[in-house]
Amino acid sequence: GIPEITADHPEVQAMVEEAMKIASVSEVTMSSEIHAEVLQGAIAELMKTNKDRFPGASEKGGWVVENYPLSADHWSALSEKGLLPDTVVCLKDTPKNGACILRRAYLASRNENTSEILERPTDEALEKKEDDAREGMEETLTSEEDQSPDTAEENGEKIMQPEFAEDSFPETEEIKRIKKNINLFKNDWKTVESAIKKSSQVQVVVLEIAEQTPESLLNQTLLVMEKPFKYYGWKLSDEDLEEEAQDLAAEGENEQEEEEGE
Repeated sequence: GIPEITADHPEVQAMVEEAMKIASVSEVTMSSEIHAEVLQGAIAELMKTNKDRFPGASEKGGWVVENYPLSADHWSALSEKGLLPDTVVCLKDTPKNGACILRRAYLASRNENTSEILERPTDEALEKKEDDAREGMEETLTSEEDQSPDTAEENGEKIMQPEFAEDSFPETEEIKRIKKNINLFKNDWKTVESAIKKSSQVQVVVLEIAEQTPESLLNQTLLVMEKPFKYYGWKLSDEDLEEEAQDLAAEGENEQEEEEGE
């Protein structure tokens, strides 16, 4: 008879592993409506305790959403549900072609993928190897290329990361991926910014992150957010003073006419 196929069957195990690999690299995307519904639910929960923040606190407001998806559809979904924020803050890095954010992202990625970066050659290294092969030169591997990171650690050697200038980076796969993500963000922001500006009650704040600390960026954001609620004195010009004098004179004449009429 036909043998029974169970979950422990090698072919079944192989199919499950393949499906898990595909699922692990697949991006999970949600519609703009679902994002808005989830945010609406979170804000509703927040409003239950909003008044307890401090005496006289408002039931509404007091929330900040970070890294909300950038698309015109997501913004429209927020508008339809009445969830538009008072202020939208965009952090950008334009000096030196975005060297600041590129360096931060690269260092973060480098720390997570030390062995991968060491083992993956740059484009320049690949070109050099091809040139050497064409010239008939015998390829020689340096100790860093010849040893795996694990072997280097076993021998007590310190793993060294590639050095680079502040605004120059090796063309590794990490750098290419980071640059791609930055370009995608720039394009998405242009689209969303135009949609945001159609909402007259929403103010847009663009802050440069280069040479700024998180604290300074926070303080700049708070100043912008609090500005509409502050009172600012108005210096009267000569025209204002003249207009005020005319108004006072007109009021005096009206009072005099009323007294004479009585």
